[in-house]
Amino acid sequence: MKDIKKINNWPKVSVIVPVFNRQWCIGKCLASIQKQNYPSKKIEVLLVDAWSTDETLKIARDFQKRKGPMDLKIIMIDDPLAQKIGEPGKVLGYKKMTGDFYFYLDSDAEFVSKNFVRDLIFPFLDDPEIAGSFTCYLPNKRQNTFNRYVSYNELQLWPMLAYLVPKIKEIIIVKRQGYDLVNIDPDKSPPIGMAFFRKSFLDKVITEVNKFNYVDIAIPLQLSEAGHNKFAYVRKAGMYHFRAGLGREFWRQKRDVTITYLPVVKSRKFQYVNFRNPVDLAKIICWIIWVNLIIPSFLVGVYKSLKYRDWAGMYELPTNFILTNYIIYLFMNDPNGRRLIKHVVFG
Repeated sequence: MKDIKKINNWPKVSVIVPVFNRQWCIGKCLASIQKQNYPSKKIEVLLVDAWSTDETLKIARDFQKRKGPMDLKIIMIDDPLAQKIGEPGKVLGYKKMTGDFYFYLDSDAEFVSKNFVRDLIFPFLDDPEIAGSFTCYLPNKRQNTFNRYVSYNELQLWPMLAYLVPKIKEIIIVKRQGYDLVNIDPDKSPPIGMAFFRKSFLDKVITEVNKFNYVDIAIPLQLSEAGHNKFAYVRKAGMYHFRAGLGREFWRQKRDVTITYLPVVKSRKFQYVNFRNPVDLAKIICWIIWVNLIIPSFLVGVYKSLKYRDWAGMYELPTNFILTNYIIYLFMNDPNGRRLIKHVVFG
């Protein structure tokens, strides 16, 4: 096993940041990269901009003038879809990157530790079979109350999603110096989005980059199917990730259910629920009953508020009740959702 303190030849890494009119957050995002304790110009940052009309590019160009580990390059993207979602920018960044490791970073996310990159790259150097390396999300006082509430979950999942997928501790194989080795099962895995990936392994998955549909939480499953199922979990590094209030979650859930889930449910690589599995169906039914009893969620909220010493825990009840029943409404109100329910009920 290698000693992180004795490593001198750190590899070049590439961080892809798709943006469109993100002046409100891009400064903190880039500052968190610029502060990294990593060799000069060894962190290639590809800012893929969809022709922002605000101060995003001005802020980015100011960072280009600063000394440090970050080698910031600005790439313009003409795809109109890139003004709505980050996927086109992720793919273009992948095509343009020159590093040995790939990381997609949301522009409203920040690396917490100044050793973030070192800590996440070390497992790759320690074990040549590791395909990916990821960390947890953390709350901070700058976040709104709902943001803190979901950030107390290590993968920033609200309770229903956390209930449906394995916890990270359940997939740990062995604890090593500086990280936990985890096994990614393509049939049932927690959703791992922002992470470092070994470029040479990704190339085996992304064989036709111009046709590839980059879905971040599907990448670990695709790597696992290709035989690269070993990942590293580096809890101490940590990330901050902005989430708007509970009201904004209505838009997020509508997008996720009606755009990115129901139309492609049969071909989706990552599934929170396998509707052909009786155990998964039973879990869904139990969850619906649980949240509509109301009192259990209220008590859990009290417990979380005491545990974290933060009244944000009281979001447990409204989050569970409102979002669960809203998702039921979305399923019932969407033709694809109704067909899926009919198929599950009547076969």
